[in-house]
Amino acid sequence: MDLESELRKAMAERVAEATAPDSLAADVKRRHRRRAARIRVTVGAAAAAVAAIALVPTYQSFRATPAGAPGTAAPPDRASVLRQPERPPARGVPTSPSPSGRPGTGTSPKPPDARPSGGTGGHTARPGAPGGVPALPGWVSYLPRGLTATAPCAVADGAGRKTTTCAWRGSAGWVEIAVVRDSGLGPEDLAPMRGVPGHASVRGMPALTADAPDSGRQISWLARPGVGVVVKAGGGTARNELLRIAEGVRP
Repeated sequence: MDLESELRKAMAERVAEATAPDSLAADVKRRHRRRAARIRVTVGAAAAAVAAIALVPTYQSFRATPAGAPGTAAPPDRASVLRQPERPPARGVPTSPSPSGRPGTGTSPKPPDARPSGGTGGHTARPGAPGGVPALPGWVSYLPRGLTATAPCAVADGAGRKTTTCAWRGSAGWVEIAVVRDSGLGPEDLAPMRGVPGHASVRGMPALTADAPDSGRQISWLARPGVGVVVKAGGGTARNELLRIAEGVRP
């Protein structure tokens, strides 16, 4: 008998009394499912990374919104338009009496009121005013009613990057808007830190969406090269109007 036959005989005698446990098949299936799940997560993360990198050339083609776009200019001063400075009369020409000195003219007319009114939109109303919305920064044009600024907007500046963050809370939920300015800013710098982001559009510009803390949602995009925006919202009304809030942010 050769060596190979001896080895086969020894191996057969060794495993003759060994039996497989009843849970062997279940263990094999469970391990297969875990491995398949890990493969799917890895493939999904890789696809999301490739999609985010592909957005970079598209963002570079955007141009900045002109500073003099409609809706950004301040209203002219009514008082300066209606009331012209009085000129001194020429020599030898009698001056006519002022309207207040003529008989029957009564009291002098009141100067026009130059204070801006709240208007129908309510965007200039003070925080806490009945039926109004909080006073907004010039680059935010819409917030749901029932929100109040929790504090003045905070500005963080360092390492060539400037971030301005404003927050509001109230009966409509909560909203937080951050504007990031950096010459080397890219869409990957605004992507959410966890989860696979979704895709949306803000005024025709590609944007990324994801879940935010406190059961909220967030959306981020490059408004123009070097300027990014991240809008987070939570609560019933604010969360449902996340896209409308983002459409009104024009830094």
